[in-house]
Amino acid sequence: MAIIDVLKYDGPNDVLVWKWRSESSSSREEELRMGSQLIVNQSQEACFFKGGELLDVFGPGTHTLSTKNLPFLSKLVGLVYGGNTPFSAEVYFVNKTVSMDAKFGLMPFNMVEPTFKVPVPVSCRGSFALIVKDSKRFLTNMIGTVKDFNTKTLSELFRGVISENVKSTITKISREQNLSPLELESIVYEVGTAVKSIINEHLQEFGIEIKLFNIESIPVIDEDQRVKDVVAQFQKIMAADVDERMRLKRRAENLEVYKVERSFDTTEKAAENLGGGEGGDGGGTGGIIGTMIGLGMVNPIAQQMGDMMAKNTPNAHQAGSVSASEEAIKLLKQLGELKDAGVLTDDEFAQKKKELLEKLK
Repeated sequence: MAIIDVLKYDGPNDVLVWKWRSESSSSREEELRMGSQLIVNQSQEACFFKGGELLDVFGPGTHTLSTKNLPFLSKLVGLVYGGNTPFSAEVYFVNKTVSMDAKFGLMPFNMVEPTFKVPVPVSCRGSFALIVKDSKRFLTNMIGTVKDFNTKTLSELFRGVISENVKSTITKISREQNLSPLELESIVYEVGTAVKSIINEHLQEFGIEIKLFNIESIPVIDEDQRVKDVVAQFQKIMAADVDERMRLKRRAENLEVYKVERSFDTTEKAAENLGGGEGGDGGGTGGIIGTMIGLGMVNPIAQQMGDMMAKNTPNAHQAGSVSASEEAIKLLKQLGELKDAGVLTDDEFAQKKKELLEKLK
């Protein structure tokens, strides 16, 4: 039996656990001796087992094996030959980095389409990243089951847990949100987040933690003609729904324009009713007043007209009686139009007229 002087692992990074064996021998369990060197790379741990019992765990660095750093060996190894007595032990190198290569996929399972009441087979596929958090717990629970672990081996071991929880989570969330099996792509993030939390509870006892759980897709398996027909009908319904949503969106965006157009329609109608072409000036003035009423501008203008008469009507002592008279005639005519339009009452018209005549004295 060969006696090994150096123990190390420099293999692929996707390997989570590797049981050490010599390159020069086909034996999986080698004889070691005190003074042998153990080289542990960064993000690795090396665990020693003897007869299924964990002896010790070594972190990154170069370690020389001795009864000082392996105190349990003092009871198992004879100290003859100056402490170089050969002994048998199992050495496992544990990769502590995050592994990103694990894949999973579900066998198709049926979900009933709520509108058409037809069972629709759906599947699911994705990936996950994991890390060994507790080397002792991981190896203690897995020793004797599998010698070497990579992400593929691990996903096969926990395939049942992954499939069961992904399936139940998809069903639960789709029921809560009243989703058709044809709409499940919209919840891939929610399913992944929920499943990650659930699976981590299962893996905790094995010293493993899921760092990322990604649902890539939840596709419908439409090989059956009935399923194809359901998919086609559903797509028609969704297309019609999208068209209706776009129509409502455009109407909402143009709502203000619509309101303005309606206000102009109302104004034009009021102008026709009030203008009517009945005035001595061909209806032009009446049309203007009607438009002003439709726009809600008359009452403010009536008030402003009184102010204008107070400020702008010339006195007889100013620029001349001719210009003052002309201005007064225009104002009286406008007052008369407001009275005829029903904006000014007879009393208000008389009061404004009186004020204007007082101003001209």
